Amino acid sequence: MKSIEQYKELLSEIRGKVVAIVYIFECESAKGFKHYDIWRGDLIGEWVQSVHELRCLPLIFDTRTFVQKAMENTLPKIDYVVNLNNGNIDISTLGLIPSVCSFLSIPCIPCNTVSIIAGEHKLLSNLIAYAKKMNIPKDLDRNIENGILRPFAYGSSIGVKRNPHLTPIINTDEYLYQEFISGFDITTPLLYNPLTSQLEVLPSVMYRPNNNDMEWYLGEDEKKYHEGYKKCTVQIDDDVKEKYISLAKSFSINTYCRIDARIRCDRAELNILTTIKIPLERVYFLEINPMPTIKNNINFHTSMQNLVETDKLFECFKLYQNEICESSTTGFILSCSMISLFITKYEK
Repeated sequence: MKSIEQYKELLSEIRGKVVAIVYIFECESAKGFKHYDIWRGDLIGEWVQSVHELRCLPLIFDTRTFVQKAMENTLPKIDYVVNLNNGNIDISTLGLIPSVCSFLSIPCIPCNTVSIIAGEHKLLSNLIAYAKKMNIPKDLDRNIENGILRPFAYGSSIGVKRNPHLTPIINTDEYLYQEFISGFDITTPLLYNPLTSQLEVLPSVMYRPNNNDMEWYLGEDEKKYHEGYKKCTVQIDDDVKEKYISLAKSFSINTYCRIDARIRCDRAELNILTTIKIPLERVYFLEINPMPTIKNNINFHTSMQNLVETDKLFECFKLYQNEICESSTTGFILSCSMISLFITKYEK
């Protein structure tokens, strides 16, 4: 456990660094840059402000310019890259920026290409989670009704469907078809803690349907329009936290990520489960997101704002708020990520 003074020294170590923010330009014409979603000015602006908050220097590049200048060896000195090349339809393209960063030996936030490919591909991530002895929904034959269909790629619940026999899919080889777990959806962020030098599990955010229907799930429309549910934080058992941390390490994640799961329960148990630590046997892994959205009023921030004194990151977050003028949650996440990568590079 690091002291307050040691933590302040770590913050001073990252001060003055050049942080490049690499994003997708909406008018990018490359044929391989097909996106189901891209980050816009409000999110990009939060990251820029966070860089200033740490008294660092921001550089903003669109993806093409960054890659082109990297190959031409005309980039200025860059200490860290924040990768906002999200939402690609082709998973391979998601690895473009961290691959270039690896080529140039520049630390990339939040993770490297291996983490992205293995995490974003739902079949691979399910196989890895199964190997880590986590509960996984059973694979089903497509002729069996009442399962749930999930595409290997995509995010934001795009392409997730119940009873897919009613809506034929052209290429079923690119989907998981699994048992539907009666219960509710939760998402759990993980973040590096500079005080403990470990990934820590943050409070889980539960999606509770307004009608308390255990057959409800967070689909594409619900996620897009934020309707039909309310959020609350729930606690997971220490065994689940250990599994989550072990899983994240298997994906070589050492900054932050988010794990989505389904909690098995019936209607009578719903209120009980929101007041206890949810045990491992009820938790069914769905996916890991190695590049989760970091933005005000989104799940990662919701979880951070619900930290309590018993959470291991609580003390570090308070120290950051006391040390940094006009501190923000995104700034804290950025600082934790930079410190993690700084320590990793130093140890090498």
